[in-house]
Amino acid sequence: MSYSSDSDLMEYQPYVFEHGISEFTGYHVKAASDIVRDIKALWLPLQNTLVDPARRSMSLLATDSTLFDAASLNSTQWVRASVYRVLGWYVLPRLAASVGGQGFLSMLAFYEREYMGEMQSVFGEGVEYLINGVYEKIFVMPLAERSRVRR
Repeated sequence: MSYSSDSDLMEYQPYVFEHGISEFTGYHVKAASDIVRDIKALWLPLQNTLVDPARRSMSLLATDSTLFDAASLNSTQWVRASVYRVLGWYVLPRLAASVGGQGFLSMLAFYEREYMGEMQSVFGEGVEYLINGVYEKIFVMPLAERSRVRR
């Protein structure tokens, strides 16, 4: 499973294919698993929809990640984050090492920042998750609700 493809990379940085590397397919798969890991770590504990009903009265941060299914995410929502992840963590470091140049290193830092910004942006606008055959936006709980003491 991947959220982006080489054609998506072409939209953002078409020159990356001019350095003797014809495809980055494996990196898209790695980026997808990285995104899912980050969703589980950064978003899943902060929402209240995908919580096991038996644990709902417990701490809301005790979210059961077994209820989360990455296949239920709307893949179109993660294309930009995936492109940023592929460029910032896989493609540009490889090109910087083989081709050299300070330009690659500065772009690498740019895409790493953009990736985290894009993830926070998607979390803020609501993660689209397939529930009962329809994509529903699941939002992060407000801080006041997350901090509430339940007895």
